[in-house]
Amino acid sequence: MTHYQLMLDKTRIHIFQENKKRRIYVGEICYKATEDCYLFFYDDHYRYSKNAIPLGPEFNLFQSIYCSEKGKMFPIFLDRIPDRNNPAYADYCRSQNVAIDETNPIVLLGTIGKRGPSSFIFEPIYQTNFKPSDITKFRDRLDITQYDFAHAFHISQATLQRIEAGKSKDDSALKKIEIFLTFPDVALWQLQQTGGTIHHQTLMRLRRYFLESM
Repeated sequence: MTHYQLMLDKTRIHIFQENKKRRIYVGEICYKATEDCYLFFYDDHYRYSKNAIPLGPEFNLFQSIYCSEKGKMFPIFLDRIPDRNNPAYADYCRSQNVAIDETNPIVLLGTIGKRGPSSFIFEPIYQTNFKPSDITKFRDRLDITQYDFAHAFHISQATLQRIEAGKSKDDSALKKIEIFLTFPDVALWQLQQTGGTIHHQTLMRLRRYFLESM
C-alpha cells in the first residue's frame, strides 16, 4: 500500500485569532521566491467582520495585501520569535522539535513563535504528496471502474471524473478519498456500508487489498 506523507510547507503559514470559544481565520503569510519577499494576506471574511481587529498598526484593515522589504520578514512577526541569545532558546526549539540552527522565519513562527502575548496564533501548514492521479493508478491496479469506485466510497461519479481529470476544485471530496486510501480500517468501515452497491468481485478485490494493507 502506498503511504502518503504529511510535509511541512516552509513557504506559507496561517494566522488565527483565538478567543474564549473559538478560532477565527485571519489570513496567511507566504514567501514569494521570485521577488524574494514575504506577503501577508487578510482573509476578506475576517477583514469585513464586525469584530475584526488589525494584526498590528502597520496592517490596517483597509488594505488586504501587504508586501515586506526584499529579503526580510515583517518586523512585527520576527518579534514573536524568541531571541537566539536567550538561555532557554535551545529548550524552546527542542520542545517544538525544530532544529536549533533553523533560520526560516516561517518555520520558526509556526513552532517557537506560534503563541505570543496577543490573541493571534500562527499555525503551520501541512500538505501531502497525494495527487488525483493516485486515484487513477489505484483503480487501474485493482481493475475498478469509476462507477464502482464512486459507489464504494459514496462519492459522486461526476465529481470523481472531474477530480481525476484535474478539473475539480472539490477539496473535501479529494481529502475524503485520500483518507480512504491512506487508512485501510476507515476504507473497510465504509465498504461495510456501501459494498452492496457494487459488483461482488470488485468488493472482494477492495476488501482483500485493504485487509492486506493493515
